[in-house]
Amino acid sequence: MYLIKNATVHIGNGTVLQQSDVLVEGKVIKEVGKNLSAEGAEVIDASGCEVFPGFIDPVSSIGAMGIPGRYLDNNEATNPITPEMNLRYSMDPDEVNRQEFYKSGITTVGLSPTNNNIMGGQIAVCKTAPQKMKERLVKEHAGLKCSVTSSVKETYGSRDQLPKTKMGIFFLFAESLRKARAEKEEKRTEAQKVICDVFDNASMPLFVAASSKTEIDGLLHLMEKEKVEVNLVDGFCFADSLKQIKEQKVGLVLGNVNNCSQIAKNGMDLSKLCELVENGNRIAFTNSNGGYSEGREVFIWSAIEAYRAGVPAEEVVRMMTEHPAHMLGIQDRVGTLEAGKDADLSVYTANPVTSYAAKVKHSMVNGEVIF
Repeated sequence: MYLIKNATVHIGNGTVLQQSDVLVEGKVIKEVGKNLSAEGAEVIDASGCEVFPGFIDPVSSIGAMGIPGRYLDNNEATNPITPEMNLRYSMDPDEVNRQEFYKSGITTVGLSPTNNNIMGGQIAVCKTAPQKMKERLVKEHAGLKCSVTSSVKETYGSRDQLPKTKMGIFFLFAESLRKARAEKEEKRTEAQKVICDVFDNASMPLFVAASSKTEIDGLLHLMEKEKVEVNLVDGFCFADSLKQIKEQKVGLVLGNVNNCSQIAKNGMDLSKLCELVENGNRIAFTNSNGGYSEGREVFIWSAIEAYRAGVPAEEVVRMMTEHPAHMLGIQDRVGTLEAGKDADLSVYTANPVTSYAAKVKHSMVNGEVIF
């Protein structure tokens, strides 16, 4: 049992409690409030510090690539349509451990396929602490990872195989959906069963890599009449398609804006994130860019860029916690500091959204202090 005392506590839903405590019992949060006490609890004095829910990266490649290796285990580039693939079987706990995500407050990652397939497979969510696998796996089938980026045509076009072009990508996406729906239920392939389950029964959300305005507009047109929940991944030119994104309430998982100076390269206007916030669109960050992940610091740097562009600090915190939890359908366990939820949290010396000097003092996953 742990009792974190006298901290500025960020609940993760926009609420901030001053001079407050967090009581952890076993693997879960027991209570959040002022002047808490618990006999036998180990007290962590967090005076002058700030406590946050564990941060969540919803589409990380790190932890599923199988490093070192000739073939990346999250890149089933034998067929552009492989929605039946389950990332859970490519989880590499040692690879996750080596990244020490929790030292930047990231306690949960959605392990994801690359951007090389139109429908690449299903996201699996795991904790970042070096614990037993049964304690780390949060959810399988958390989302279907798709891509309409140039990575697809680069992968298959070099083989003289469909799709070689952008029009080929969107044709094959739509045709795969049409064929799955047209096939009799008892004769559907495993891939077609997943496609129908996702698009007709909304069994899981879509996470679709789309960076340029052309890619984003094409995707939004394709999904305009579909009922499935759609989240853009990377989405560097989101501001150029803002009206449609707002109308369709599409989520945005913003890729590493610092990679190759994406802000300058794409003429990004991050201040437009404020319009999405006001409209109620969910926003999150990832340390990925182009389907491949980088260091854990990238996640924090992107959050800081959003704050510098005018997004209120506590809205940025929600983008790191509550929003990605809802995107992945794991909000019942993580994303906010509330009684009954997993005891995943970090104690920072300052607010990492507003200060580059902020450092993690304590990190906790499943009620265990791991740093």
